[in-house]
Order: sequence, then C-alpha cells, then structure tokens
Amino acid sequence: MTDSAMQRLARQTMARSLALREGESVLIDVVGHAEALTEAMIEAACEAGARPYLNVMPVRHLKSLIGGCTEEQFLQWAEMDRERLRTMNAYVGIRADDNIFEMTDVPEDRYDRYVRAYLQPKQMAMARLGRWVLLRSPTVGMAQLAGMSLDACTGLYYRACGLNYERFAELTQPLCERLGRTDRVRIVAPGTDLSFSIRGMGHMVCDGRFNLPDGELFTAPRIDSAEGIITFNVPASYMGIVYENVSLRFHRGVVTDASCSVAERTGRLQAVLKLDEGASRIGEFGIGLNPHIDRPMNNVLFDEKMRGSLHLALGQAYPMADNGNESSVHWDLVLSQTKASGGGALFFDDELVRKDGLFLPPDLQPLDTWRGE
Repeated sequence: MTDSAMQRLARQTMARSLALREGESVLIDVVGHAEALTEAMIEAACEAGARPYLNVMPVRHLKSLIGGCTEEQFLQWAEMDRERLRTMNAYVGIRADDNIFEMTDVPEDRYDRYVRAYLQPKQMAMARLGRWVLLRSPTVGMAQLAGMSLDACTGLYYRACGLNYERFAELTQPLCERLGRTDRVRIVAPGTDLSFSIRGMGHMVCDGRFNLPDGELFTAPRIDSAEGIITFNVPASYMGIVYENVSLRFHRGVVTDASCSVAERTGRLQAVLKLDEGASRIGEFGIGLNPHIDRPMNNVLFDEKMRGSLHLALGQAYPMADNGNESSVHWDLVLSQTKASGGGALFFDDELVRKDGLFLPPDLQPLDTWRGE
C-alpha cells in the first residue's frame, strides 16, 4: 500500500461518494485507531474547500461506555450526536477493528440497550443527511480474519475500494433490466433451494456512494414470498458472535427453523430471530460483483460484495428497495456460489442466469471478465 492509494481513496470519498462542495461541513467519525486514513480524509476535505470536523472513539472506551452507561445516558448521547449531525452536510464513518470479538464479553442486554438507545437513532440521523459513507480501515485483525498478510490485505482493500464505479454502473445495467422484469428468483446450492418473488420491487446499484468497498446490486423479496431453505457457507457475525453454516428454512416469508454448525450457538441464532417480528423476515437480496474480492474475508462489508456471491439480509429493508419489513436487525448472510465454494445456480423466472458464480447470458458476461478499471 502506498500513501497515494490512501490519498486517492480519500479524494474519491469526498468528491464522488459525498460530492462535497466548497464551504460544506463534513463529520469524520472514527471508532478505533485509523490515524493515517483519518488524516488523509481531513486533507481531502480541506482540498475540496470543505470544513472537516472530527470525532474519535477508541474501541476500549466505547466498550466501557456500553458496559457502564444507563439508557438515559445513551438517549442523551444520541441526542447530542443528532444535534451535531443537523449542522453537517455529509458524514464519513471509519471503523478500525483490531479484534472483532472485543465486544463478546459485554452482556447482551447492555449491548442491545446501546444499539436501541444510541446507535440506531444516530444511524437514522446520518441517513437523513443523504450524503454519507461508511468504510473500514485495514488492520492486523482484518488481515488475520482473512488469512492474509497485512500488506496483502491492505493492497486488496485499496483495490476493492478504488473501482471505476462509473464503469461499474454501466456494466450492471443489463442485470438491472433483468431484475426489473423478474418475478421469481430461485437460489440452488448445497443445502439450498430457496425461491421468492421480487415483482414490483425497486433495486439499487451500489456504486461507491454509501459503502466502501462497494460493488453489489440489491433488491428485496416480497415480504411473504420466501419458500424453501438456504445454507450460508460464509461465516457471519452478529454482536461479536460468529456463526458458521447458518441454515434457515422459510415458509410464507418467515423463518420457521434455524440452525448453525455450533450447537450451543443455535439458541443464540434463534434468539436474534425473535428480537422483533421483522427479524425473521428478509429485508434485502443482493448480488456481489466486486472483481477484486474473490474469496471470503470473514468481514461482511467485503464478503457481501464478493464476485460470485449473493446475500440475504434478515430484518430491516432499505428505502431504495422497501418491501415493508421493519426491524431493529439488519444482518447480512452470504452464500458464495463459486465452484471452489461448492457451486450453485441462480435463476430468474426459470432462466439460469448464473452457474457456479459465473453469468451465462452474453450481456451479463462482462461482469465476470471486468477487472475493475
């Protein structure tokens, strides 16, 4: 990784993701240690003539607050942050996780209180800005989870973030057109045969405006249409707990049975699905298309963009493809359909559009050969 790659990412964030203009205010909100990337973001904002503001929260301090704050404190803290966001034009959220398991010893009720009373209200205020972007800074912990050296992981990070997103948006148009005229989607893979309707649902090309790295296309199933079973072959974490081989059976859009490979975690998995009525329904169906992410990294921000993959999110639907599902949960679960991962098939209205992670229709094949330039 070179300083120039970091600087390019910072400039891309300010110019393209946020479309930051002279005189506008941007909040750079950092959790963890990401000094170099944070400094690059500040410099890029200043170069654009904007006014950067900074908030930094070390992970250990956040953990102490989660463990010690009352609900009243969280609510007051959320209101303070919402008030600050009202004065901003844009928001950059940077997360640097040295250890994704750091919160595993926080009592569930305390973490849930933090999410409900502080994090969700803050995220809603962020979303109302309209211009926001979330990204992670590469760390030793990220590299370890991916089974890579720090240098290799960092290089992949900047390549994956730095796609030519204008070209990406062009290449995805044939896939968008297919989604727009599709009623029934069917997903087949080992332990998987799931179908649902996307008729009349909106869709969105994720081209670097809200998440980095980006590179997916998503819609949502009609809320009561999912039928069958799906088994996700990429590990997924929720509230610091890692679940492997999550298997979900659906009937009329609702999860009726759930399990994972570690028996004692199946109970916790089922508890997540009972957090509220929407937690056991699907709020998103996405297709990963980023050419630089070709293997699971055990980090959902990357894994859901992985070329040859697809993902479902339990819980809250996004307004861009709103199927009406509401929940405090939005949990992405990823299935890789590449041959190396066990293969699989994706059908749109009985047309086989992707086999073993590769598109079959000629107008979609450029998505498989494109190198990100």
